[in-house]
Formats: sequence, C-alpha cells, structure tokens
Amino acid sequence: MDQQRKQNINQAAEQFTDSTQQAFRTLADRTISFQERNLRLTQTFVENWMEQVSNLTQGAREATQDLQEQGQRQREAVETLSEEGTNAYTEYLNSALSFYQAALNAGTQVGQQNIQQGAQATQQAVLAASQAASEGVEQAIEAVNQAGQQTAQAISEAGQQGAEAAN
Repeated sequence: MDQQRKQNINQAAEQFTDSTQQAFRTLADRTISFQERNLRLTQTFVENWMEQVSNLTQGAREATQDLQEQGQRQREAVETLSEEGTNAYTEYLNSALSFYQAALNAGTQVGQQNIQQGAQATQQAVLAASQAASEGVEQAIEAVNQAGQQTAQAISEAGQQGAEAAN
C-alpha cells in the first residue's frame, strides 16, 4: 500500500502540476492576448490621434493660408482706396488751385487794365488841365494885354488931356 499511495501521491502531484501548468499557460495565453489587444488598441488610438493631429494641422495651415490671402486682398483694397482717396483729394486741390489761379489772373488783368485806364485818364486829365491852364494863361495874358492897352490908352488920353490942359 505504500507503493500505491506513492503512486497516488505522484499521480496527484502530476495532476496538480499539469493543472497548475495548464492554469499558468491559460493565464499566460490570456495575458498575451490581453496585451496584444491593448497594443492594438493603443496603436489604433495613437494612429487615430496622429490622424486627428494631422487633420488639425492641415486645417490650421489652410486657415492660415486663407487668412493670409484675405489679408493680402484687404491690404490691396486699402491701398487702392488710399490711392483713390489721395488722387481725388489731389484733383480737388488742383481744381481749387486752378480756380484761385484763374481768379488771381483775372484780378491781375483787371487791375492792370484799371491801372492803364487810370494812367490814360490821368494823362488825359493832365493834358486837359495843361491845355486849360495854357488857355487860361493865354486868356489871362490877353486880358492883361487888353487891360495894359486900355490902361496905356487911358494914360495916353489922360496925358493928352493933361497936355491940352497945360497948353
């Protein structure tokens, strides 16, 4: 019986060892399977995350490019508006300056004409005054001559009368 017991113990030990080995193999297989699933899940997560990051990066690039293009168009529009505004203001100033220049020229011409007419009127007045003065002097000389002649005649008559009276 001793041998039978040994055999039973050995057989039980073998069964225990086999079942323990089987449990460890099952546990190892499941652990490996679990790790493989975790690895695939992690890989899928990382791949999805990288794809999302790539998509976000591409979207940011496209948005940045769109913003740059819009900024360029806005800058061009502002330059055009600024240029047109400057041109319009320049034209306005030029037209105002032309108007004032024309008014100044017209005023200068009128002033020059008035000066010329005034000079002519002054010359005519001086000539008229000079003629009038000449005529006045001539008339005065005639009047003095007549008065002198009348006086001389009166003196002569008075002298004749005095001589007749003295005779």
